[in-house]
Amino acid sequence: MFTKTENSLKYSIIILGFTTLVTQIILLREFLTVFNGNELVIGIILANWMLLTAGGTFIGKYFDRVGEKMKIVVPSQILLGILPIIVVFLIYYLKNLVLPVGKMVSLTEIFIGSLILLLPFCFISGVLFTIFCSWLSSLQNTNIINKVYAWEAFGSIAGGLVFNFIFIFYLKTFFSLTILMMLNLFAAGFILFTYNKKTASYILSAITILLTILLMTNNIDRKALNFLYENQEVIFYKDTPYGNIVVTKTDDQFNFFENGVSVFSSDNIISNEENVHYAMVQHAKPENVLLISGGVAGTLNEILKYNIKSLDYVEINPTLIEIGEMLTGNLKDDERIHIINQDARIYLAKTEKSYDVVLINLPDPSNVQLNRYYTLEFFEKLKEKLNSKAVISISLQSTKNYVSKEAGQIHATLFSTLKLVFKNVIIIPGERNYFLSSDDNLSYAISSLIISKVIETEYVNKFYIDDYRIAEESRLIEDAISNHEKINYDFKPLIYFLQLKYWLSYFGHSYYLLGLIIFIPFLIIIFRLNIINFGLFVTGFSASSIEIVLIIAFQVIYGYVYQMMGIIITFFMAGLGIGSYYLIKKISINHKVFSIIQYLIGIISILIPLILLGLQNYISSSFVIHLTFIILIMIIGILTGVQFSLATKLRVSYISTIAATAYSSDLLGSAVGALLSTAFLIPYLGLIKVLLLVGIINIIAGLIILLKTKNR
Repeated sequence: MFTKTENSLKYSIIILGFTTLVTQIILLREFLTVFNGNELVIGIILANWMLLTAGGTFIGKYFDRVGEKMKIVVPSQILLGILPIIVVFLIYYLKNLVLPVGKMVSLTEIFIGSLILLLPFCFISGVLFTIFCSWLSSLQNTNIINKVYAWEAFGSIAGGLVFNFIFIFYLKTFFSLTILMMLNLFAAGFILFTYNKKTASYILSAITILLTILLMTNNIDRKALNFLYENQEVIFYKDTPYGNIVVTKTDDQFNFFENGVSVFSSDNIISNEENVHYAMVQHAKPENVLLISGGVAGTLNEILKYNIKSLDYVEINPTLIEIGEMLTGNLKDDERIHIINQDARIYLAKTEKSYDVVLINLPDPSNVQLNRYYTLEFFEKLKEKLNSKAVISISLQSTKNYVSKEAGQIHATLFSTLKLVFKNVIIIPGERNYFLSSDDNLSYAISSLIISKVIETEYVNKFYIDDYRIAEESRLIEDAISNHEKINYDFKPLIYFLQLKYWLSYFGHSYYLLGLIIFIPFLIIIFRLNIINFGLFVTGFSASSIEIVLIIAFQVIYGYVYQMMGIIITFFMAGLGIGSYYLIKKISINHKVFSIIQYLIGIISILIPLILLGLQNYISSSFVIHLTFIILIMIIGILTGVQFSLATKLRVSYISTIAATAYSSDLLGSAVGALLSTAFLIPYLGLIKVLLLVGIINIIAGLIILLKTKNR
């Protein structure tokens, strides 16, 4: 049984877990939005988060010498409540203050910027974990590190559930952070109260109420966004399950952003006409048209210039449709238009319709979620829904008059992938480079086709478009990419990998040198670990790698991960809690079991690819897909929780030392897994091979642990 004092600490640990989980999800989203992020940015943020928390956990053992730990815990808990608000505001405020408006953010700037901003919060949360382990274990006169670990996990579960099913739907970012502040300040006040510091507790409670009222009655979100979108009027902003939507206004033009990426702008006549007419004029008589994204921008009006029978417009996020219809007036009330709020790949798997023209108006595949529309599997599935002479259009960033090595590789990979599915593929250069594909003949003579079809346009016509110049520029691009025959797949996202290299090339970064710089320090750390902490390092590496693979695989299969990312993290924490608090009671505490858990992690990792490949056949079953991912991540969480608890029971030392070294080893492994998997392993090897590699590493680690501890 716990005393009232011990219960106050227990509640603080639960609040610690709640706060760290919600803050992590919010900060991940905010960094992605501000840095126009992709999976590499996620890896950097998570790696920095875990590195800094590991540092705080390790340093925390030196605070064990402090007699009155309340003097550390109470101020730390207060800071944990206040810091997330400050950090998120600084992310918005400093972006354009430190970096010129419109400048691409380099990898170095993202790494250093996130490291500095995350440092106070992560360091304090790490220190608190070690202090809580030491303090409660001393009060109970026994090692209860695994229980502290579990309570923190249970707090994280609560935080994840509240955030994913309440905060994201009903509250703005700073409102959510204000609730976190309130919980932490009240938790600190509760500790003061149980230690008979009642006056201080009452004062802190009064300050908490005043701060809460102040923050909730001021629109901090809009103020922060105004700093980020400088010289633009913020018209609308909302967090949705599919992404963060912001709409700004410059003069009479509305600009739509999703997760910080410019999706489209209203009244961009050149873009609207190129998106539509390059492909539409290729078909003799287009009747059924599929538009994937971009209809709000004005492309619907251009498509309706043809004598079509039906136009199916697929946009996954209904909020884009609602706000677009309200602001632009581009969504006409026409019985031929059918708006479908669904992921395009899921729609194609379910629909019985077939199409004459398919227009794919998406940004470049700078992340895995977008890459899934540029893969062999997608084009093969799309072709099943096409009529015999159908035409599809998809585009990449324009190369203008020069095709760089990196841009050439991206274009060549898309070209080769399309050629495996369609007989004819041509590239039409414009504001973007448009890849037109069909089993029928295709023509470069765009302006001539526009005349023959009597289509009224403002830009795509003989006055602005020279058919001869288009043909020459197209052949130059096609000649520049003719020697590259690599293919882009769902589970091996080559174009995404090449996009990363293209991005890094802007700043003169060497992709492989970057890998060595990251890998060598951690290799040194691994060799300095004792065998138990080595096992935890491998477990942390594996858990974070598998978690990221599952997040990306969900994107590939189901189409969006903005909400599911938080759900996956939540159920991983649920697994940690079950493994560290309940299952640890059912197993023997010895080194052999420790090695067996390592084998089990390896076996599960090797089996997951079979499950993922099988899930592609159930793309239309939302329940099956969600349940499978939840079960997989919970299993990994359970094994990780059991392994951590075993490690803390097998070590013999001071409680603070055991807690600090065990948790920091786990977190260091997680940091390496997050960074290596997103930056190198997944882009280079693909999801399936990464899982197989993680499985092999765990089996080898299990053998090493067994051999090193066979006499213990």
